[in-house]
Amino acid sequence: MRTLIAMLASTALITPFTALAADAAMDADIVVIGKSYGQPVGKTVTPLKDVPNTITVIDRGQIEAQNLFTLEDALTATPGITVNGVGSEDPSFLSRGFAINNYMIDGVPTLSLGFPGVVPDLFAYDRLEVLRGPAGLFSGSGNPAGSINLVRKRPLDTLQLRAAAGYGSFDNIRGEIDLSVPVTANAAVRVGAMVQDQDQFFDVAHRNRITAFGVGSVALGERTTLTFGANYDRFKPAIQSGLPGIIGGADGSDGQLLDIRRSTFLGADWNRFQSDTVSAFVEVAHRVSDRWTLRASGLYTDVDRIDIYSYIGNQPITPTNGVTSQIAYRGDTYMTTKSFDFNGVGSFPAFGREQTLILGVDYQGNSQRQNATRLSNFARIDVYNPVSPAEPPLDPFGPLPPFQGPGGPVTQVYGGTTSDVEQFGLYGQLRVSPVAGLTLVGGGRVTWWDTNNQTVLPTLLPPTGYAINNRFTPYAGLVWDVTDTLNVYASYADSFTPQTSALPRVGGGAIAPLIGAQYEAGTKLSLFNDRLLLSAAAYQITQSNRLFTDPDLPGVVQQIGKVRARGVEAEAAGEILPGWRINGGYAYIQNKYLEDSNPLLEGISFVPVIPSHSIKAFTNYAPAEGALAGASLGGGVTWFSPTAGGNAAVFNADGSLRTRSTIVRQGSYAVFDLRAGYKVSEQIALSVNVNNVFDRTYFARISSTGRGNYFGSPRTVFATVRFTYK
Repeated sequence: MRTLIAMLASTALITPFTALAADAAMDADIVVIGKSYGQPVGKTVTPLKDVPNTITVIDRGQIEAQNLFTLEDALTATPGITVNGVGSEDPSFLSRGFAINNYMIDGVPTLSLGFPGVVPDLFAYDRLEVLRGPAGLFSGSGNPAGSINLVRKRPLDTLQLRAAAGYGSFDNIRGEIDLSVPVTANAAVRVGAMVQDQDQFFDVAHRNRITAFGVGSVALGERTTLTFGANYDRFKPAIQSGLPGIIGGADGSDGQLLDIRRSTFLGADWNRFQSDTVSAFVEVAHRVSDRWTLRASGLYTDVDRIDIYSYIGNQPITPTNGVTSQIAYRGDTYMTTKSFDFNGVGSFPAFGREQTLILGVDYQGNSQRQNATRLSNFARIDVYNPVSPAEPPLDPFGPLPPFQGPGGPVTQVYGGTTSDVEQFGLYGQLRVSPVAGLTLVGGGRVTWWDTNNQTVLPTLLPPTGYAINNRFTPYAGLVWDVTDTLNVYASYADSFTPQTSALPRVGGGAIAPLIGAQYEAGTKLSLFNDRLLLSAAAYQITQSNRLFTDPDLPGVVQQIGKVRARGVEAEAAGEILPGWRINGGYAYIQNKYLEDSNPLLEGISFVPVIPSHSIKAFTNYAPAEGALAGASLGGGVTWFSPTAGGNAAVFNADGSLRTRSTIVRQGSYAVFDLRAGYKVSEQIALSVNVNNVFDRTYFARISSTGRGNYFGSPRTVFATVRFTYK
């Protein structure tokens, strides 16, 4: 409480007291940023140019033009983001050297999008907003990578019906319908449904998805608005763990990625999971005066997920022997999450200008129950000539008789666990302009975080858990307007990530969380009456308190490990000319271990799967007048510099090889996409997208010689017809 009082006192003294902007959206010449309430969602209306952080907005227009059906599709197209991960349907989104694990929906932080939650389809959302760097002020605990905010579709003021039907490569069929209806002068509803069924370019792999949403909005008098709604998503894909690589050489040389058919699938033809997700939300906004607004939002999500699949063990192969083990797995996972956010947003006059203040409180809760079983080495598979193994009996709730595998009887391992995570926070934000052209921003949050875990099968064990109390997360920054269209900025933000250790901390005491601290400086230039925004930024993130084991101090752990990421990012977003839009950017990153328990790692990259240099860009030209009116033409490019994954060979003191290298490497590559469209009438529009036009063979994800390496999709074609009535 002393920390909180000090924080509020600093606000009263107009100390810099605001934070990052995690949301962003474009509406005419206004870009809505941060938990922003100028649009129907968020907390303050601030031009994107005036926010001292790097933010990418992918709006509905870009989503439809590029056919970015899922969050993974969208982040694959987002500059500075690398998509990776061993599980085919559970990707990691890497930003500035770390995995993003802070998510929000309509500005409300939520734990619903982590496992067992699945990558959401974007049909029910209007846009997504990606902040790079620590996002602790509005999200609480998390990695210093950034945050992702999904903004729901909401009822419109007028009647609108939109429908779409599409068909493409690998029997990819998708249908959508989206209807918004004003019910009365004070109420409106919006409902929608989507179905997609597709094969994948992997052998036997298939996906099926159904999504539906409904949102209502009611004006309760002139100053109060009630918004509520629900989503349902059923997702049924195949799942796998990728491809292995060729083992490193006996001389310590690196391993290799495989040169085999892109359609190779090393799971089984019975691989599957089904996820059913139901979520509901309610939001009440009350305008106290022309300056001040109160808003309360609640979000509830329920996820039921059952995984049943076979995957390869974590062993490399050789150029002549591709036989590797298979593991059968079943996991039944159930999760409920609850989120609540209450805040007051307002402005007040000071120094002859309007200043903005936010004070709020939020809560996040996550409860999970999981029962799982594994049957290791129940079968073998030849990578060069894969044959699906038969499905064995699997019971995650109890033992089964030993299964006869290729090497003899195999016994299933099963177990059940429960886990609960709760997080409560108080936060504040202030934007102060003491003189014309200069804005001081800063912020702070006090967080209480705790977790409780228990093993319930095969033996009930005592519960375990730990807590982090009164954790203060600061933010500070400034923006200087050099001209009306050009500014420079600088900011500082940090984050904390809870962690545990089986060993006690040296000197006693609790294991401290990881601390990520970022310094960012940049410039933003707005052109063509705010229709085009150019930005460039340089940053440095250090993460400290990493666990460190010293062979000279056995039985204890130190917290002196440290890593660092430095980089530069540049982006362009908006209209170059009327009807000609561009979205894209360049990212450079250099990351390395500064101090680690393995001194051989110090100075080398801790996330070599992130390319040092990358470019992602998309452009679309749709003239409204002239001979080409109604037509549109666009394209995109993704270029990555060389990447790698795995660990180097380890040698004994006498120079002999102890363990072979698990490193795999991929050279630089570029993938090009094209699209064309034609607006037949005011109601009907046609489009065709061709991705990977030149059918480039590359790996979209790499991991090591064990598994987790995934080919990128071959050339695909998808045609869409859209109908709009309004």
